[in-house]
Amino acid sequence: MTVVGIRILMRPNHARFTSAVAGWSCLPAILAMLSSVAMADSGTIRASQRHGNVQVTVFSEPTPLVAGPVDLSVLVQDVATGEVLYPAIDIELSPRPEDSIPLHERATRTAATNKLFQAANFELPDAGWWDVKVDIDGPNGHVMVPFDFEAGQPPPTWRSLWMWFTWPFFAIALFVAFQLSRPTPAKGESPVAST
Repeated sequence: MTVVGIRILMRPNHARFTSAVAGWSCLPAILAMLSSVAMADSGTIRASQRHGNVQVTVFSEPTPLVAGPVDLSVLVQDVATGEVLYPAIDIELSPRPEDSIPLHERATRTAATNKLFQAANFELPDAGWWDVKVDIDGPNGHVMVPFDFEAGQPPPTWRSLWMWFTWPFFAIALFVAFQLSRPTPAKGESPVAST
């Protein structure tokens, strides 16, 4: 067999190998985008207000908000310098039917996953509308940022874990698709080209 014959034989296998590697290398990125566990740095912006020379931005996780664990993170910045400030921050959540007891937490840097923020973790007992008051006491005085949000019903456990149970089926489907896309030699034809 000549060198040209060997190159011809290797070329299709090399192309298949390259396309398989390219396909499989995209799989983790696709799974990360689809996963309910994948998160941005600090969640969804719920409020962003300027008070004098201070910009206050409040983020929430998870997205969408549901009854259960909720993280509210606050970023306070000096408008002139962009410097991150760390004043005392108290957060109060009140359910819309006013007969319920409001929830209070102090936002801290230790509770935040992103250490530029101060965060408070809450356990929402019920779905529905919640009024939020973020009270900030710092060297620039007192600032209050009010906003509201609607928390939905929490999803069933299987909906948050479906990806972990179904990933083998995606891998098998990819393998089968790859195998079906390979050309098969005709009957009586040798898979090795002769020269």
